Amino acid sequence: MKASTNKDAEFFDLHFSKNVENVNEVGKLILAYDGVLNSETISKLETEIESKILDKSLPKAVIKKVFFICIESLQNMFIHGHKDDTDAKHNFFILYITDKAVKMIGANLIANSAIEKLSNHIQKINSFNDPADLKSYYLEHLENNELSEKGGAGLGFITIGMKSGNKLRTQFEQINDKRSMFLMEVVINID
Repeated sequence: MKASTNKDAEFFDLHFSKNVENVNEVGKLILAYDGVLNSETISKLETEIESKILDKSLPKAVIKKVFFICIESLQNMFIHGHKDDTDAKHNFFILYITDKAVKMIGANLIANSAIEKLSNHIQKINSFNDPADLKSYYLEHLENNELSEKGGAGLGFITIGMKSGNKLRTQFEQINDKRSMFLMEVVINID
């Protein structure tokens, strides 16, 4: 069992490093975190995110969107992130800025059996071109109140899509026959 844990951790470390390198080629890194997420860590990251995005002299509306999306994403990773064979969760979080946008990358473990459902959910969110249609979908979802086994109603990704105003960019990379890495990039336009 130990080897698979190391494999999961090595997989995430490698992808974290690669993503940070890519960020440095296309923009300026604001914050990068690779480690365990818990309530205390999320609280510290909230404070750091707020301080660092306020330093960027961005419009207030952009700051609010970035902060909301980052916190919602961290909470999603903490609550819904899958565990490896030794009960460890692996994830990373990267926030960076380009000339036109602030971008957030979050990654966590996901059970291979959950990929199709999540992929379909994200595709549905991304299928709306009109923000009003996405909002209607959100309200319909809220009304149906379908809770998952972890207490979520699937609203997190919808609200992230609504706040960002852009399509959610996702990818799944298989680690082994049980688990994959789920990576999501969210773009918040500066203009």
